[in-house]
Amino acid sequence: MKLVLVLLFSLLTTTLSHPRVKNDLTCPICLDVVTDIDEFLTDATTVEEVIEFAKQLCAALGLILADMETECNKIMEEQLPAIIDELVNGQLEPQAVCQSIGACP
Repeated sequence: MKLVLVLLFSLLTTTLSHPRVKNDLTCPICLDVVTDIDEFLTDATTVEEVIEFAKQLCAALGLILADMETECNKIMEEQLPAIIDELVNGQLEPQAVCQSIGACP
């Protein structure tokens, strides 16, 4: 999990070093987070562990971007069950999931 947080911080540092519009920032973050969730789900991780992991990711994002933790938690509360369902039952790829929740064009 520490590796995932390090990778997330690296992604954000790289992304924030260049001025971009919101969708350019949210899409790579969504892809990274959904890919991590997908890997957790396929490695016999429980839904409760995925929810806890998502909360930790939101907290980490909040350390970098002040309003991001609140927005992330809101998205997780509203979208995490659908994300899990799309990954497991719909067998969708992270790109398709992020497009379906509006994080990617």
